[in-house]
Amino acid sequence: MPKKFNLEQYKLVKINWLDAMDSDTGWHDLKKMKQSKAEPVQSVGWIINETEKWYTMSADFCSDGTTGRAITIPKDWCQKITLLTSEAIDGSAR
Repeated sequence: MPKKFNLEQYKLVKINWLDAMDSDTGWHDLKKMKQSKAEPVQSVGWIINETEKWYTMSADFCSDGTTGRAITIPKDWCQKITLLTSEAIDGSAR
């Protein structure tokens, strides 16, 4: 079955970014809440869309061009973007 898209047109990257932290519902100690921090996250995937304000990346693709595990990350939250190579790994070498 021929591919309906070309994955090589997208950049494979790792994005280091800070995610907002949410607290459980209920009452919390004010001193503890003042110590809350954003959570560092690392995401790996292909950039499928980039705008002035965000990156949309996806980690999985099917042969028909459908995608899974996609996320949109605000550029203001990004700390570092690393371009990765997509070299093939021989599965029989395990």
